[in-house]
Amino acid sequence: MELGNYLMCVATRHQQAKEEHDDEQREIRARARSGRGRRALVLTYDDETALLKGVIGSLRGRPACLKRASYPAIGALAYLFKAKVAKDPYVEGYEIVDRLVYDPELTVVYLKALEELQELGWVRLRNTGGSFTDSPPFCWLQANVDFGDTFHREMGNAETTVAGFSSNDAYLDAIFSYLKGFDGGNSEHLVINDPDVNLETYQPVGWYRRCVQRVEVSSCQLPAAKAGPKLRLSPLQHLTLMGLLGQREGDLSYDFNDTYQVARLFARGRVCRQRVRKHLFGEKSPLLTQRLVESTQGTFGETVQLTQAGATALLGRHTGKKNLQNLRRRVKQGTFFDLEEPKIRQEALYLPGPVLEALQSVVFGESPKGLEVRKAWQASLPTAWGAPTGSTLLLYGPPGTGKTLTAQYLASRLERPLLKVDASRVLSCWVGESEQQVRRIFDDYAMLQREFGSAPVLLFNEADQLLGGRGAGTSAVDRMNNNMQNLFLEGLERFTGILVATTNRRDLLDEAFSRRFTYKLELPAPDRSLRMALWKEHLPLDRLAHDVDLDQLADLGLTGGEIRLVVERAVRLLAYRGDASIDVGTLTLLAREELAARMKRAGTAGRIGFAAQRGLST
Repeated sequence: MELGNYLMCVATRHQQAKEEHDDEQREIRARARSGRGRRALVLTYDDETALLKGVIGSLRGRPACLKRASYPAIGALAYLFKAKVAKDPYVEGYEIVDRLVYDPELTVVYLKALEELQELGWVRLRNTGGSFTDSPPFCWLQANVDFGDTFHREMGNAETTVAGFSSNDAYLDAIFSYLKGFDGGNSEHLVINDPDVNLETYQPVGWYRRCVQRVEVSSCQLPAAKAGPKLRLSPLQHLTLMGLLGQREGDLSYDFNDTYQVARLFARGRVCRQRVRKHLFGEKSPLLTQRLVESTQGTFGETVQLTQAGATALLGRHTGKKNLQNLRRRVKQGTFFDLEEPKIRQEALYLPGPVLEALQSVVFGESPKGLEVRKAWQASLPTAWGAPTGSTLLLYGPPGTGKTLTAQYLASRLERPLLKVDASRVLSCWVGESEQQVRRIFDDYAMLQREFGSAPVLLFNEADQLLGGRGAGTSAVDRMNNNMQNLFLEGLERFTGILVATTNRRDLLDEAFSRRFTYKLELPAPDRSLRMALWKEHLPLDRLAHDVDLDQLADLGLTGGEIRLVVERAVRLLAYRGDASIDVGTLTLLAREELAARMKRAGTAGRIGFAAQRGLST
């Protein structure tokens, strides 16, 4: 604590000396006005510089670590220490200068003292983002000042011990925190305002360098840290790549997709921003030449998107239980997918025999043995197909026939995650954005396929919203839809995973999609025998009233989904009434309400799978 005591003494005695100096000045002015006394009062210190030098010189035991520091630098460090002891977490440069300076003309001297302390590692200067000038040394006036590595080392603080990162995610979290400071205004001073700086070799200071030191002593694999030198990225390019990942995963709110905003984040002044933007996203940038990011020119300027290759370079392969949990978290935060891990019993699924057999063939074909058998069959064909292709299924039929449940069952049997895509999140009113997001779906899936170590089941519900017929119009909307669907066709053509698309209206799908699906399976409205089985499956048979006739209920042309809704409503209603059993009147009334609602939805000419009076399905 020798250093701490010394700095506290410097700050305290300097404050006392300043107050005494002020008193002497006031006394001199008062004597001059009143004309009292012929003997002039002599100042203890002639000027401010002499005051600071006299205070520091009067203290014995100056620490050896401060021998190289100038008097203004020692004074600035002393007042920073005093503020931190008073638990002031946020100290700006102008506050330190205000406590030191007496003569305004010496302001620059103390600002340069802060620069000196930074060069010696005593302090870290963090940019506030609101400075009225970017030119040193006046840019330090509104800079947040904190202690640096030299101070912590001399104080014997634990912070000086450089500890390695425990995982790749820990490294990414540290970088995300670093980048978050730029947007929040408390970042370390990385803003480039020198148009002649070499962007290829430019090295950020402070916390970023400390992260680099921690990487050097880390014993675990850190693909995100190694991606920079491995891919020959400059520090700025490396930070931008990680910024795109952080934004995609929800850890950062700053818009790293906007190339102008990224340049604005790292540089000040028009010339510097243009240079930084070209360095990051120009045609020769390794971010583009190595397809780590993908560039799109839209109505409002150029945007970039992290590609699957870029994400994989930073994330590497994730294995193990803990990493699998982190991967699930990233899926929910950073992709268009909703992740489920369904557990569906085969007994809960009522499907036609051919459909069930087709599903069983998919399950076998995706198993290790099935892949081997398929490859052998394909090798024996007259025309070689190459490696086994993905499994793509189109499930179509009326609402409530179990299309989504079938996809969940498939994922359950394969013991794979189910990734659901909400079409409303993909479609965008902005030109170029929908196409970009379709491409991102396939890129994200390919990345997750590698990271999970197996192919998840990708589910597109209500696929006709995305795969509808292509128009021949020339409007911007028609071109956007056609481009989006062409990208979808390309994605399906080279798809190697498991994809399930569902639709109530197969006739709305573009014909070009038909051959892209390996399986086109119809899930028709259930016939009478299947409706009987569905009622038995959903009803609590031991709580049925004596008047319930399952044959009569089966005559009502409800689908499986509608039967489930009727039973759910009946249970809630009877629970509210306090009844202990389910009567036929309640079930029949609710069933007919469900049928009437379907009539209104479909219209008088479109009764899909319904002929209640005849007990038939069409």
